[in-house]
Amino acid sequence: MDILIIGLNHKSAEIGERETVSKKLLTVELRQDFTNKLLGLKDENGRPFVKEVVVLTTCNRSEFIMNLSSWSQGKGGHIIKNYIAKYFFGDAAEENIFYMYLNEDAVRHLFSVASSLDSMVIGEPQILGQLKEAYNEACKFKNSGRFLNKLFHKAFNCAKTVRTETRIAASPVSVSYAAVELSKKIFNSLDEKKVLLLGAGEMGKLTVKHFIKYGVQNIYIANRTKENADKFVEESFAAAEREYLKVIDFSEYYKLLPQSDIVLCSTGSEDYVLKYADILPVIKIRKQRPLFLIDISMPRNIDPEINKIPNVYLFDIDDIGKMIEGNIEIRKQEADAAKEFVGTAVKEFMNWKESLNVVPVIISLRKKVKDILEIELSGYIGDKKEKDLVINSLTNKILHEPTMLIKKASANPEGANSIETLKALFNLDSEDLTVTDKCGEDENVGKYIKLIK
Repeated sequence: MDILIIGLNHKSAEIGERETVSKKLLTVELRQDFTNKLLGLKDENGRPFVKEVVVLTTCNRSEFIMNLSSWSQGKGGHIIKNYIAKYFFGDAAEENIFYMYLNEDAVRHLFSVASSLDSMVIGEPQILGQLKEAYNEACKFKNSGRFLNKLFHKAFNCAKTVRTETRIAASPVSVSYAAVELSKKIFNSLDEKKVLLLGAGEMGKLTVKHFIKYGVQNIYIANRTKENADKFVEESFAAAEREYLKVIDFSEYYKLLPQSDIVLCSTGSEDYVLKYADILPVIKIRKQRPLFLIDISMPRNIDPEINKIPNVYLFDIDDIGKMIEGNIEIRKQEADAAKEFVGTAVKEFMNWKESLNVVPVIISLRKKVKDILEIELSGYIGDKKEKDLVINSLTNKILHEPTMLIKKASANPEGANSIETLKALFNLDSEDLTVTDKCGEDENVGKYIKLIK
């Protein structure tokens, strides 16, 4: 069995190229149609290359994670890659925008993706959820079997370990998230806090969404054109989010300043919208309760002199940027530690994968011993049920030590010689050792895998 990953991402392909691929994978039906085409790929003898497939598609990557049939031994990789390139780009396809990983490299890549080490922003949490959705979809249509099931659950566990044991996701690296984190530091809790958003831009939208996520239920939005503000709310927020939003006339926002704990400014004005003289009386009305001002406008819309007023905290885009730069550096340092966890998980999975190669040996060996015992005991035990119990008991006792030897050999790169010796001693015919390709279907294989864990 070979693990093959073919894909493209923000590092290997331009946005237009990524769009071309994602458009053809936009719906469940399109993804399933393409999956069936991959599963239907066959060689000149009519043998399918691919046994299992999971299709992952996001804004930054599209990847096809496959378990190949055992006979292929990686030979089908370039054929599959060429087919994928032509499927999405026709005869003008350039295969070099697609990367290809096989076996250990593929496992390392998948575990790195799940742990967000391969993301545009290291440590971002979205990719793990997207990977789980892709896997669940494959399970729904029975495109993932025993082998990919094991691979993906190991990837999920690896990602959990990385997020638990490192600080790779502890520090915010987006302006919107950083703004919310700063608010939490100033107020400890965001419950009961009121937010005023001036302007209706993309950054403001993302920040408001983060505030809602962290419990803010009173958010007022003021834009110079109220109609645009209403449209902004309608198009940018889900119905559940809109319950916490209220659009007001821009001329009214001054009245709300004393009640607002956090003011987020994101307008296109060329002048200051909030000035020193505006905030000085506000903080008196608030009886020195903290006021947090976030200016994510360019040019700035909040007078920097306001920072001199006691209990007023003003952060502009550069202040937040410096905070993010430091956090990115922290994440890069944590990524080194995360790679060690990924390396350990990869080794564990590859040991498990290699152990599957000896499952046919165990099956063949048990069959050999049982056949001998069947012949020898037939003249002594007439009751079939009793005879089967004796045969199973004797088989387990006879093969206990050889099975332990196989277990030890499967975890050792040099163990192949021991296994070959075992096969020679018991005269195991190599033609009988072809069940590996059925590991996903043979209901008895599971118990033999347990024997070598």
